Amino acid sequence: MLKWIPTRVPVKALVAVLVAAGSALAVRQLMASDHQDTPLVELSPRFDVNDVYAFPSPNDPSKTVLVLGTQSPITPAGTPSASFGTRDQELYQIKVDNTGDAKEDLVFQFTFLGRGRYQLVTMRGPYKPDAVGTVNTLIDGPRTFAITNFVAENRGMKLFAGPRDDPFFIDLEAFFRILPDRKPETGPLSTITQGPLTFRPATGPNKAVDFLRTINDMAIVVEVPTAMLANPATNGRFGVWGTTSRAVGR
Repeated sequence: MLKWIPTRVPVKALVAVLVAAGSALAVRQLMASDHQDTPLVELSPRFDVNDVYAFPSPNDPSKTVLVLGTQSPITPAGTPSASFGTRDQELYQIKVDNTGDAKEDLVFQFTFLGRGRYQLVTMRGPYKPDAVGTVNTLIDGPRTFAITNFVAENRGMKLFAGPRDDPFFIDLEAFFRILPDRKPETGPLSTITQGPLTFRPATGPNKAVDFLRTINDMAIVVEVPTAMLANPATNGRFGVWGTTSRAVGR
C-alpha cells in the first residue's frame, strides 16, 4: 500500500465554532500565512500550503466551505500551465478535529491525474482516517470526481480545484523591511533596503498596497454539510488544517 509522509510540519489551523446547528460558524484563525516558508517548498512549490479557510457557505447556511490554498505566487502568465501534483507523487489533505484532542477525526483526501489545465480530481471523504499523524494512506470508500476548473457535486457536497486569486493580503516589500531576515536571497525582493517600518497606503481612499494582487494560487474548495463535520459532544467546535505529502520513497 502506497503511503505518504508530510513534506513539512502542518502549520495551518483554524478553529470553527458552531453557533447554531445548521446556521452559522464563527471562525478564529490560530496561525498566520506561511507562503513559501521553507527551502523545500521554494524548490518544490506544489508542496507549499499557503492558507486554510473555513466559513459558512454563502449559498446554504447549513453548509461550511473549506479551502486549501497551495503554491503561490502564480502569475497570470503562468496560470494556464499551472497544475497540482500527480497521484503517484503528492497527496493533498484537509483534516478535521472535532473532539478537541488536536488529532484528525475526519479527513478529506485529494489526488490528481494528468497535467495542465484539465486534471482529474479524486476526493475521498470526509472519512475517519486509516492512520493518524505524519504517515497517511488512501481511504477506501465512495469518491467524488471532478475536472480542474469545473465544479462537481456529489453526496450533498461541491468540489472545485483550480487557480484562483490569492486572497491573502500583504505589502510584502514593507514586510521585508520590518523583518529583513525573511527576505529571499535572490530576485528583486532581495534588494530591498531598510526604509519606513510601516505598511504603505496606495492611491485612493481606503486602499493599501497588496503585493499579491493579480497573483493566483492553486485552490481546493469543498462545500460540505456542517453536520458532517460538527460533533454535538464538543458543542459543534472543530479544528481544520491542511497538509501536503509525498509518497514514501519518492
